[in-house]
Amino acid sequence: MTKRFDEEILVERDAGMPSGFEWRGRRYRVVDVIGRWRIEGRWWEDGRDREYWRVEARGGAVWDLYHDRQRDRWHVERLWD
Repeated sequence: MTKRFDEEILVERDAGMPSGFEWRGRRYRVVDVIGRWRIEGRWWEDGRDREYWRVEARGGAVWDLYHDRQRDRWHVERLWD
């Protein structure tokens, strides 16, 4: 089961990969990058260009984060239970 949020966050990167993020006033340390994929082009007819990262944070929670490459903003999209 997942919870969907799609809220803007602050992300720290190390060697181009997320190493930590801050969401709702709390800091999360990334301990593993599980996956990475990109959605771009006009599939939704809105020109999205997003780079997604599935990460495991300290404590075991798994998150889907994405970088909106057009606006240069990061978002948390989903928390996996």
